[in-house]
Amino acid sequence: MTALAFPRDPIAFFGASREAMHRSPAAELEHLQLQALRDRFVQLRGRLPALDVLAEEAGLHTVTALEDIAPLLLPHTVYKSYPASLLASNRFDRLTQWLQRLTTVDLSGIDASGCDSVDAWLDLIDTATELRLAHSSGTSGTLSFLPHTHRQFDELFRIVGLDVLPPDDGPVDVIWPSYRYGRSGIARCGRAMAERFARTEDRFHPLHPGLMSADVMYLAGRLRNAELRGEPAVEVSPQLSGRHRELLEAQRPGKAMAAFAHDLAERLAGRRIVAMNTWNLLYSLARAGLEQGLENVFAGDSVVMPGGGAKNQAVPDDWQDTVRRFFGVPRLHHIYALSEVMALNDLCPAGRYHIDPWVVLYILDPDTGRPLPRTGTRTGRAAFFDLMAEVHWGGFASGDRVNASFLPCPCGRTTPHLAQRIDRYDTDHGGDDKITCAAAPDAHREALAYLEATRA
Repeated sequence: MTALAFPRDPIAFFGASREAMHRSPAAELEHLQLQALRDRFVQLRGRLPALDVLAEEAGLHTVTALEDIAPLLLPHTVYKSYPASLLASNRFDRLTQWLQRLTTVDLSGIDASGCDSVDAWLDLIDTATELRLAHSSGTSGTLSFLPHTHRQFDELFRIVGLDVLPPDDGPVDVIWPSYRYGRSGIARCGRAMAERFARTEDRFHPLHPGLMSADVMYLAGRLRNAELRGEPAVEVSPQLSGRHRELLEAQRPGKAMAAFAHDLAERLAGRRIVAMNTWNLLYSLARAGLEQGLENVFAGDSVVMPGGGAKNQAVPDDWQDTVRRFFGVPRLHHIYALSEVMALNDLCPAGRYHIDPWVVLYILDPDTGRPLPRTGTRTGRAAFFDLMAEVHWGGFASGDRVNASFLPCPCGRTTPHLAQRIDRYDTDHGGDDKITCAAAPDAHREALAYLEATRA
């Protein structure tokens, strides 16, 4: 058994125990991660042009310590490093060529020349390959494309299922206060939950019945970018303008939050459910329910997982209590996640986010980018290596400012852990604005309104 068997199937490796995943002695886990990282480097070297360029520049030919790959931690800008004109001019054939540099999946047989929208291109990649590209929410007026696979999303939620599924491993109703379909990182999670937990579409309960369009998110990013720069109105392409009715119908006959809450209470009251999305959508749903007198609606062993954090957001003091009261759960299962990393790092009773063991945590000096010692408590830029990434390079430097500890946690877990307060270097410290996962639904709605107005 190679070291890569551990990130490929953590359930088998850790005996189907989430507790065991976070209880290995720190030195043993670090040794295991190093072996897997060394094997992953060897496996991908010579097959990923982007990795080859970085490794040659760094003079890295073999991995002897976890810190060796620090120069190879990719910034998020790599995943949107294509010429911006490719999206504007629908050159999806060339965008496919750009993507090939970032993945080992063979894209040579993909003919994207006929695609006239981002949605059409993503649908083609979904249909013709194992890739499940996860696009960003529109940073700086363009989109990032992360080359994950269907197997990765499925494996992640197979692991999450250890905590979520009932003892008989049967299906469970999933509440999803967003669009039924989508190809952003969090929307891909929704589809994985539909497949793994709900298993049939009638047990997956979305707020809106249609697609959260990547083209509309691209428009939203351009609108936000133009507003920040004080530029004139953004031009809408004829292709997108021609789809306005289809895109508006994606929300209809979707329900307003109040009607959605009422409908859920009528159909699912007393049942065990699973709900996951950004904190603000779960809060909006819960508040709409409480305003109608709907309280303790679902079974007490339901699982509610707020994600997306509250970076750069004004958080109501009572938001957690509001969510607990509506859903009827004693606690929330908070998660810290990034689209670039295949992990849902959960919050322990001591109030710390524990990094899943197949993810190597780095804390980088924000000025030099060098990794800080993996000892004690450190504050800096969070970076990660996702050992589960098989067809792309899993090293990623985030924009998150974190306080991390490599010491055993009071909860008893031994994995590295982060304080619950997480900020953004990119915004809180003078960088570029970003449409976060939590802000994406509002940005999408504003872009649809803009699209409608341009046709008036």
